[in-house]
Amino acid sequence: MEIETSRIKNLVERPQESLSVEIKRWINPDTPEGISKIVKGAIALRNFGGGYIVIGFDNETLLPDKGNEPSNVHELFHLDKIQGMIGKYSSSPFEISVEFVEREGVEYPVIVIPAGVKTPVATKSELVDHGKPLIKVDTIYVRSLLANNTPSTTIATWKDWESIVEICFDNREANIGRFLRRHLGGLKPEMLKEFAETISNTIGEDLSVGELLTRFIEESEGRFKTILADKKKELSETGYWEAALLIQGDVPKHTANNEFLNLIDASNPRYSGWPVWLDSRGFREKVSKPFVVNGVWEAIIQIFDEGWRDSIDFVRFDPKGRFFLWRAYQEDMKSSQRNLEPLKYFDFVLPVIRSAEAMGVGLAFAKAMKCEPEKTQLACRIQMDKASRA
Repeated sequence: MEIETSRIKNLVERPQESLSVEIKRWINPDTPEGISKIVKGAIALRNFGGGYIVIGFDNETLLPDKGNEPSNVHELFHLDKIQGMIGKYSSSPFEISVEFVEREGVEYPVIVIPAGVKTPVATKSELVDHGKPLIKVDTIYVRSLLANNTPSTTIATWKDWESIVEICFDNREANIGRFLRRHLGGLKPEMLKEFAETISNTIGEDLSVGELLTRFIEESEGRFKTILADKKKELSETGYWEAALLIQGDVPKHTANNEFLNLIDASNPRYSGWPVWLDSRGFREKVSKPFVVNGVWEAIIQIFDEGWRDSIDFVRFDPKGRFFLWRAYQEDMKSSQRNLEPLKYFDFVLPVIRSAEAMGVGLAFAKAMKCEPEKTQLACRIQMDKASRA
């Protein structure tokens, strides 16, 4: 299994818990409690589409758990030991890896859970400690967000089954080469040639970057309206701003599967509490879960959380290097903290900050997608609505 060393190193240098990253204080995998935490986390991440368990950090402060470092970290978190736990308690054994990254003279283990789950993973064995069941048989764990938007490993409920099935289905069709061989392998050479010529003739005209941005924005706005119409959903009247990013040049090939979404999620620097281009796979609201249409991930993220903030986002993640974000102005949302009349006030500071954030995140995406700086350029357009204000 190929591991991106730089990506794993970044998880230790700049810890950030997300739905694809679970952060734990120093635990002892030789104890029932330690085994329980590792097994539950690994199964949840496997069902989520892959991710990482970072050991040795406080999941609230994201600072190293100093003073509790074991002296034999390599022995304690040896691959054979961790893999053995997975094989004993997981209904579908899957290969993991354990990487060790040094920070300030201390080595921290990172357990890497691969993508590619094709059937939901459950527990097959029970673990009991002093009469207390730590792992129950026939239990499926998932990654989800708590009410305060904190990532967590939880037992799957009926609300999680749709996303679990979607992840498994996407992984079954993720291998494009296998897909093409299955559907085109029986064609004769002359038919394959005709097929290739037909595809090549569909390539559009040479457009300027500005024209490409305009078309992409129009396409994305059209998708937003289509989804709302299909769901028979009406949004409250708000102002909004939108950001479109195009990576131009030699963009490595990616596919709209969970592995790509994991890459985007892990590379997002999260410069703010509600970051741009948010991965909402762990959200419990059905409308918030991302889905693939024509090879592009899309999601409408609508949150109404009294006591914190309200939000409406529409996001698109295209593996070809195209990213779109539509976001309602925060001052137009009926938040319990501000309670301002919609379309009357305009906080010009937030759009400026968010615009800078969008460009910074776009650069992080391009780097994570392995785009070479000398061969690629990042084109960005920020647009704001023309709604009148009192």
